Amino acid sequence: MAKTRISISLELDQAERIRLAAEEGGQDVSAFVVAAALTEAVRRERIAASFADIDAAIAAAEAEAESLDWTSASDAPTEESVRIREQVAAARARAAAIRSRRNAA
Repeated sequence: MAKTRISISLELDQAERIRLAAEEGGQDVSAFVVAAALTEAVRRERIAASFADIDAAIAAAEAEAESLDWTSASDAPTEESVRIREQVAAARARAAAIRSRRNAA
C-alpha cells in the first residue's frame, strides 16, 4: 500500500514525550502517532454518529422553521396555539426517547 507523509511541528518537550511513550510501547514514533491519531478519529466518528439523530432533527426543524409564517403570539388563533404546544410536547418526547435509548445502550 502506498504511504503518505504528513509533517507536524512540535515543541521539543512534546516530541520527547511522544518518543518516550512510543519506545515504552515497543513502537516507532510513526506507528505510535498513527495509532493515537486513529484512536482519536474513531472516537470522534462515534460521537458524531451518536448525535446524528439529533443533528438531523435540528436540521429538519430549522428547515421547517424557514418555511413557516410566524405570527405574533397575540395574533395566533387559539387552535394554532394548541397545535404549537402539541408539536413542542411531541418534539420533547422524541428527544427524551432518544436520550433514553442512548442511555440504555
